[in-house]
Amino acid sequence: MAEGWNAIAAEVAEAIRSVSDISQPGGYPAVLRRAGPASGDEWNPTPSAPTYLTIHVIEDSREMRDANGTLIGQTVRTLTTTAVPGIVPSDDDTIAVGVTDGASATEWLEIAAVRPIAPAGVAVLYEIDLRS
Repeated sequence: MAEGWNAIAAEVAEAIRSVSDISQPGGYPAVLRRAGPASGDEWNPTPSAPTYLTIHVIEDSREMRDANGTLIGQTVRTLTTTAVPGIVPSDDDTIAVGVTDGASATEWLEIAAVRPIAPAGVAVLYEIDLRS
């Protein structure tokens, strides 16, 4: 059964890549910046160089509601990305949208939450909520 979901994940990844260029409304290339492991002692750690991972995302935003269903005036910006080639976003990462490499990024956004969409236990997509 897992092989079928892996094939679906690959199809979804190709579909998102096909619409994720800067000219498409709501679809972008993006770069995750992952902090490198710290070296040195625990009281004075020295961070190593970050790792940059290129992904493709589709952007959406939604208005938040309270428990009664009333709009609370807050909007959450959500990016959807593929699970292929196996890059798992984390809320420890930061992300730059609309760029293809870390060197050209001008604004790094904090990630508030990451939710996998994983039918049958195989991640097909990830939803990334950005901190506002």
